[in-house]
Amino acid sequence: MQTVVDAITGGGGGPGTLTLLDEKANATEALAWHEVHDLARRMSGVLGRYDVGPGSHVGLAGRTSTTIALALQSIWLSGGCLTVLPPAEDGSSRTRKENARRIAADAGLTAVLTTDGADDLESAMPGTRVLRLEKLLAEAKASPAAPVYRPASSDLAVLQYTSGSTRTPQGVPVTHGHLISNVEGIRASLKHDEWHPGQWLSWLPLYHDLGLIAFFILPMSCGCPLAISPPEAFVRNPIGWLTGMSKYRAIISGAPNFAYGLLSRLLATGRFSEGIDLSGMRFLVSGGEPIDAEMMAKFACAATSLGLDERALLPAYGLAEATLAASMTPADAGLRTDLVDPVLLESAGIAQPGTGRKLVSAGFAVPGVDIRITDRATGLETGPRRVGHIELRGSSVIGRYWGEPELPQGTWMRTGDLGYLTAEGELIVCGRHKDVVFAAGRNIFPQDVEAAAQEAPGVRPGGAAAFGLTDDSGDRLVVAVESRNSDPAEVKRQVSERIRAEVGLTPKDVVVVSYGQLPKTTSGKLRRAETRRKYLAGEFAGRQTR
Repeated sequence: MQTVVDAITGGGGGPGTLTLLDEKANATEALAWHEVHDLARRMSGVLGRYDVGPGSHVGLAGRTSTTIALALQSIWLSGGCLTVLPPAEDGSSRTRKENARRIAADAGLTAVLTTDGADDLESAMPGTRVLRLEKLLAEAKASPAAPVYRPASSDLAVLQYTSGSTRTPQGVPVTHGHLISNVEGIRASLKHDEWHPGQWLSWLPLYHDLGLIAFFILPMSCGCPLAISPPEAFVRNPIGWLTGMSKYRAIISGAPNFAYGLLSRLLATGRFSEGIDLSGMRFLVSGGEPIDAEMMAKFACAATSLGLDERALLPAYGLAEATLAASMTPADAGLRTDLVDPVLLESAGIAQPGTGRKLVSAGFAVPGVDIRITDRATGLETGPRRVGHIELRGSSVIGRYWGEPELPQGTWMRTGDLGYLTAEGELIVCGRHKDVVFAAGRNIFPQDVEAAAQEAPGVRPGGAAAFGLTDDSGDRLVVAVESRNSDPAEVKRQVSERIRAEVGLTPKDVVVVSYGQLPKTTSGKLRRAETRRKYLAGEFAGRQTR
């Protein structure tokens, strides 16, 4: 199979149905995939009237809907490359508009298709044609199906913009060859053919690679039924995600680590579990941010009372520069952890089996991807259990940004993450190289500090960011946490005690901020560098130095 377009057209859209859910997991829209495909073929002909065709770069903006789904297909069927833009009205409007303007200019967008917010987009992207999907859909229903454009594997499929944790988002040029390679690699790792056509469920945003590729393009390409809700539905009612799993007997779903932490706390209250049956779940993917072993274990403990099989937990590791997935835990293996000596890990970069630090395995390389670890000083490949730079190569690894020259085939891409391989070849991710805090002669990984901080009463799950301030003696640890507790001094004390007990280091400062104040990317990842900048600029109200 050459491309995802071949997969879609080969089955006429597939046997399943695309269902849009609200925050309570009630269906609000539904279209069979063959209906989506038929309308997409009609819309691709309409797009030609607006000069959208082979080689066009087309933006797609709007809240998750069946219309967005068929618009995505129509762009490919007309020969275009798509870029999914974050909704202009989400989060900070000024920031989103500026990002949209920069993306439009960088990508050279021919047009932007949108379900809403057209006025905002037109003001953000002067000179770019903004087309309302409601009008295009009306034209499509009265138009014949257009011939399908068959892209080559080297044609661009997606300009996937990174979430910009430290800089302006950069485009990753995903070709149709990259895309089908990663989709097939994920399918193989999931043993998809054994349970096709199983029910998928997702609330993940389509402007992020995990939501777009794993939980939209993949089920669309094979015609599996997909129940999907906008990300804001999860924000308003997190339990609705579990309700949807139960109601639609979902086999597979997924989320970043923070979502499991939030649900573990909600389920612990015992107030939300009535009528929820998770016995049908086979795969619960955890990806998109570092995975906390204790947090996932707490979720598993709470969810098993609802019928969840612990073997369904499936940690994974990936990044946009590799299309998406680089490694995945084997199907039905569950949460696998590696116990290591923390002193040797932090002082010498040696992951010696022992006690004290529990790290989550991200599994084995997906088919089509090779993984190696290189020494941080020499750049040479290391042996097993030596912490170093995680590097990738393979048929789904892009390894460059839009506008940069293509790399020779077989080039290794440095991910920016640190980790190690076990003797069996399992990948253990330790953290981002740039985020490591060097203090007291140790390399402190910020996610270890953040995991400890989140155990303090009143701290929001996923609401802790740790970073270092460098002086002559090394880095001083600072932690910012989100809390609604009316006594910030008590939160500071509790956070400091948890970190001192778990990590063996006392923070120089603990900052307590309100919910939503910590800078994050569109996928929910912490922007530690931006948090550090805001701290130094005094932008966190009420900051107190210890």
